[in-house]
Amino acid sequence: MKYKYYDKYINKKTKGRYDVTPLFENPKSFSNLISDLLKPFKKEKFNKVAGLDALGFIIGGALSQKARVGFVTVRKLGKLPGVKGTVIKTKFKDYTKTNKGLEISKTAIKKGDKVLIVDEWIETGSQLKGTIKLIEKLGGKVIGITALVAHKSKNTKILFDKYNCKAIKVNNEI
Repeated sequence: MKYKYYDKYINKKTKGRYDVTPLFENPKSFSNLISDLLKPFKKEKFNKVAGLDALGFIIGGALSQKARVGFVTVRKLGKLPGVKGTVIKTKFKDYTKTNKGLEISKTAIKKGDKVLIVDEWIETGSQLKGTIKLIEKLGGKVIGITALVAHKSKNTKILFDKYNCKAIKVNNEI
């Protein structure tokens, strides 16, 4: 499906970012979204879907169920309930130049796992790069990245070129 189909469900009367959650409220649009996000990876073999906090959890959980693979949560720093030593972390600066971080359970990804990463909207790519770093540190291999919208810029180019980023809508800024 084309982005135009999804665009009618997105709330643009918001402060800051658009609200894509109305897509989830309509069972048909949500089901279509999950199918369309998986479509570019039909021939890829993967055994995990990694979803970024927070909307990546909703989409990623549905993707993992449809693909019949495991689901991994990539949490914002300080959110994983784990004892010291059970979590790995990475830090980065987001688009506002604010220090942020992500964390993942050390047992979530095993050496050799093939992982599809999902987020609803990719702007600067800093969160995705942090996620990739965590997955690779644990021995996983990223087979692709899927999103509703992705901005293709000098900062995100590596996600498209090296990590097989596919989005329903790509805003080409290069």
